[in-house]
Amino acid sequence: MQFFKESKNARRYVLGYDLGEDVSQISFLASDSDLPETLSTLAGAEAYNIPTVLCKRKDVNQWFYGKEAIAKIEAGEGVRVDGLIEAARSGKRVNVDGTGYDPVSLLTLFVKRTLSLLSMELSMDMVDAIAFTTRTMDSRMIEVLSEVTGALSLPVKNIFYQSYEDSLYHYMLYQPDDLLSHAVIACDYSFGEMTVYDMKLNHRTKPIVVTIDKTTYGGMVLSQGRFSENAKEREEQVVRLDQKFLEFAEKTMEGRIVSSVFLLGDGFRDQWMQKSLEFLCRTRRVFQGNNLFSKGASIAAREKVGPSERMEKYVLLDGGKLKSNIGLLVKKQGKEAYHALLDAGENWYDIGTSLDLILEDENFIDIIITSLTAGEKHVHTIELNDLPERPPRTTRLRMKVSMRAADKVIIHIEDMGFGELFENSGLSWSEEISV
Repeated sequence: MQFFKESKNARRYVLGYDLGEDVSQISFLASDSDLPETLSTLAGAEAYNIPTVLCKRKDVNQWFYGKEAIAKIEAGEGVRVDGLIEAARSGKRVNVDGTGYDPVSLLTLFVKRTLSLLSMELSMDMVDAIAFTTRTMDSRMIEVLSEVTGALSLPVKNIFYQSYEDSLYHYMLYQPDDLLSHAVIACDYSFGEMTVYDMKLNHRTKPIVVTIDKTTYGGMVLSQGRFSENAKEREEQVVRLDQKFLEFAEKTMEGRIVSSVFLLGDGFRDQWMQKSLEFLCRTRRVFQGNNLFSKGASIAAREKVGPSERMEKYVLLDGGKLKSNIGLLVKKQGKEAYHALLDAGENWYDIGTSLDLILEDENFIDIIITSLTAGEKHVHTIELNDLPERPPRTTRLRMKVSMRAADKVIIHIEDMGFGELFENSGLSWSEEISV
């Protein structure tokens, strides 16, 4: 599949949608641009955040979203509906103004309304792909987002789902090489627990293997979720945060080289960092912002529909990625050759394959597993017990390969017989392989 191939003259776009628990953002990347832009809710300003909130006007079926919803709530004109992602994940109906609502329908309404903001910049008919990114991307989240996008009936051919780790990785792909020469640290902080993404690169491998560890740090939590309005209390909070962040940074950077640090989220907007920032800026590049994940998602959308050379240089093996190549040996034109089933670096929930095999005279199949992290190769043998005896090359098998988790591969094999010569036996074999 080639990106923008359908129309060489018309401007085309891909989108990155950061669906956050508190705020959401949308970035877009045009076919004639190298870097993405983030949609601002206020012309001429960097107002990227859209509160992930709905508001229903009291006793009337009228809904508001984002900043307008917040304004209506503060004016006492409506009922606040937040926690949209968690509610959709749980599947429990949400009571609003005395009526129960399907939580996925509420999330769908929010996504629909926010996407309508894009009309200021482009039409959805001009969009080739959308990548949704969230803090937690698992099979349940994909199920929810699939329901949302299905209900919206978007005129977009390619829709992808990925974690914040994946978005950070894709964002860094478009950064200068010197920012990727060693480790990268991204801190996401909005006065609650700080989420830390520690991106490591193994330059000794080809392609360069990238891993991202996600941890949380609770030493900087402010109970009210913001700085105090009392000047003395605020000053005490600033000193404490600066010291805590300095201690965190010193411990995180100790004994290692970090090329770049990204400070994300509203918690870093106020100028409270002094000692901590002075330490971070020693021998490191430090960047501040809050739209990295949506930008990274838009870059991922472009790369998924039209991979660039950068994708050949790196491979991400985070918690949601398959970390091994899975394949088997087959005969092609009389010669033995490796046939890939699943490739390392892909999200486990995105991949699967099926194929038909013709057996020689064996009653087993060897699955070859090659770990990219350990560099080891081993063979898992699936015994085809009770397979009927037939002449060589007269047994056709159908193999389906899927994944249940990032380290669990499911192999399902069915005996298909061989045309009119041999009926299928109805036998099947299934095994779960840990990788």
